[in-house]
Amino acid sequence: MSEQAASDRNKPTVLVIDPSAGNRALICECLRQLPEVRTIATGDAEQALQMFREIQPDMVLLDTTQQDTNGIELTQRIRAWELSRIETGISPWTPIVFLSSVTDEDTLARGILAGGDDFLSKPVSEVVLLAKVRALLRISTRQQEICEVHRQLKEIAILDSLTGIPNRRHFDDTLLVEWKRCIRNEAPLSIVLSDVDFFKQFNDIYGHQAGDHCLRAVANSLSESLFRVEDCVARYGGEEFVAILPGTDAEGAYAVAERMRQSARDLRIPHERGIDGRVSCSFGVASTQPSIDTAPQLLVRTADSSLYAAKSAGRNRVELNRE
Repeated sequence: MSEQAASDRNKPTVLVIDPSAGNRALICECLRQLPEVRTIATGDAEQALQMFREIQPDMVLLDTTQQDTNGIELTQRIRAWELSRIETGISPWTPIVFLSSVTDEDTLARGILAGGDDFLSKPVSEVVLLAKVRALLRISTRQQEICEVHRQLKEIAILDSLTGIPNRRHFDDTLLVEWKRCIRNEAPLSIVLSDVDFFKQFNDIYGHQAGDHCLRAVANSLSESLFRVEDCVARYGGEEFVAILPGTDAEGAYAVAERMRQSARDLRIPHERGIDGRVSCSFGVASTQPSIDTAPQLLVRTADSSLYAAKSAGRNRVELNRE
């Protein structure tokens, strides 16, 4: 891709939708007075919707009359697609300005109710059009910045700052959600609680910086041991990690824990007071059939008891309890 093409792709994009090739050419010619703006155009409603989904423009200029559908219906479809893409609690929003030779109040009201943001009468004044585009692109840019900040804040809220995996808060929230889901689906639910063996001694010998590196490496190895998208591992606190395995029975959870144990062991991080001179982890597994008569905290306590049993039995091992 040339530098010019890459530069154009980074510019705010205005999608012009007008069934008249002449009108499209006039509008695009007008918008070329804004060198900071990229313009694309089409006269077909279905193609316009496809372009909107693929390119996700920063603004739409839309003639209210289309050959195969009217502009109000197209606006409704655009807004419905945006609502389907809600991320981090905020749906994307793209300014839509209607261009029409019809100026009756009913058409204006229906257009705004459908999701339009402004209305310009044809023939459109170049001065007014350029001013509207500048103003609405400023608003659109600020909205995108707000969405990005909101996404970052949510990511910070659910991720552990040291290891980059989900934190205890995310685990608590996810466990409750999966507990209810397993009740509805009459499916088992398992968790795996793990602990880095002799971690205090590791910090004492190698220092806290090395300890942080060890925790990050272990967290990554545990995460990579989970093969299903519905499974997740979180930092439970300190050197403890916990995995949620919805729809997994006791035997399946034991197999996952064993894979996690071996993965951490395969890191081959030296530890002079560890098992055979290497870092290792102990694992406690608990599995149950969730019901409305029990609480997920009981499953956590059972996993904690299993972990205690693993550590008491010599560490670097997996212990299982069924709730």
